[in-house]
Amino acid sequence: MLRKLLLSSVVLILFTHCKKENPNNQPTTQTTIKQNNTTPSIQKHQDHSQVETVKTFLKWYKENEDKIYSFNGIQGGALKETDPVINYYVDFDEVKKEMKFLESSALFSQEFLSDYQKRYVEGNEYFKKNPANDGPPFGFDYDYFFMTQDDYQSDLKNIDAIEFTVKPINEQSCYVEFHLKNCGMTYRYTLTKNGKWKIDSIKNIS
Repeated sequence: MLRKLLLSSVVLILFTHCKKENPNNQPTTQTTIKQNNTTPSIQKHQDHSQVETVKTFLKWYKENEDKIYSFNGIQGGALKETDPVINYYVDFDEVKKEMKFLESSALFSQEFLSDYQKRYVEGNEYFKKNPANDGPPFGFDYDYFFMTQDDYQSDLKNIDAIEFTVKPINEQSCYVEFHLKNCGMTYRYTLTKNGKWKIDSIKNIS
């Protein structure tokens, strides 16, 4: 009889012990899985997409620079001594083609494209008030995107080696800053997001 009582006590103790342990083990495993699979991947995607927008532009520009310069928005001057001398003016048919090409890249915001076109409008007004046909056309004597006559092309040979810094403004806009060692220029790109990140403005902050 005593043996049966002892055996019954052991079974009861084991059953009670198991019942206490099981509820505590299951939630801990589920919580750990949730914490490991969420936040880091989202943050990495956000940072990467902003820098990737600028890198995509630099690669696009490297491949299409000659195409951009093939649009003869500025007319006039004399390429040869035998050519008739014509004062500088803006050919808006060529400008329209250039604007369409820039827009097709899907890299620029509407604000950027408007400012780019405005430069031609203001330049044409300047040429009317200040007729000239010799030397570089005023306001169009340097690269618009890199704001220099220095050799920025050498810096674009290894775009993946350029260091970029992202400075958030809010959820829909940020700055991306970087330095080009060869031409010595430091740039600040303002990006805005409307479905995807696009370039809103480019500034030299050297």
